[in-house]
Amino acid sequence: MCKVCLVVYGVIQFGALGFGAIMNTLGAQSVWYRLAIYFYLHFLYNGWMILALVGILLRVFEIRGVGLSRILFQSFFWSINLGIVLSFFLSTLFAHPPLIFNILGDIGALLQLIAFGILGKKVSIFFTTFQERILKTVIVVLIVKMLLQLLTAFPYFANLAATILDFTIGYLHWTFLGVVTLSLFLFLDYLKLLQISPKTYFLYLFGFFLTEILIFYKGIAAWHSFAVFESYNEILWAGSFLIPLSLGILLGTNRKRKVWNQ
Repeated sequence: MCKVCLVVYGVIQFGALGFGAIMNTLGAQSVWYRLAIYFYLHFLYNGWMILALVGILLRVFEIRGVGLSRILFQSFFWSINLGIVLSFFLSTLFAHPPLIFNILGDIGALLQLIAFGILGKKVSIFFTTFQERILKTVIVVLIVKMLLQLLTAFPYFANLAATILDFTIGYLHWTFLGVVTLSLFLFLDYLKLLQISPKTYFLYLFGFFLTEILIFYKGIAAWHSFAVFESYNEILWAGSFLIPLSLGILLGTNRKRKVWNQ
């Protein structure tokens, strides 16, 4: 999995390098500029970040003696990697390409679901009660992410996500601050690199869900052409502030604990 992560990282850099060439030749208004951005983002979070988390999970399986058979691992390996590559086509649907792109993107999203289903069967109950709560939250957030990804295989929802920026921002935040960050909380606590206190965790979770609700609410408001409530920006700021506040408390308490242990 580590080698795959390195390959994906190289692919991401290829996408980033394309920005300059496209800007100089076709301009920022070109559809290819937008495709380059989506290419970069897709392989950043669906590729490098998700695969890195999967690699950590497989290491946890190894530590606990939970192994995948050769056939099962090969099925997972090809499903996750083909799924990541093919699901990129979902990010191209705003340009109204031929129907085959919808089909390929849908196949990619389904392959990712199959891959996570294979891993899900192997997740034994070897976490603490609190860690199990984090794991269940990660599973729910991941399922929602995959369902949102599947929705964009339909042209109507693909166009909706492309025209209403809040839906795209909400999806990206859901992936970065939800799937990725919550998974890191679980692994950091399990591997005893950081101690995640329940109060700090739930403070982060409250800030995360509050901001997601508000972001998607604004997108729905734009979709159905109604105005957002007056104090929207203030509440969004307050919810966003809870996220770095919870992380600051987390790092501060762990630093104090480390000093005391010395």
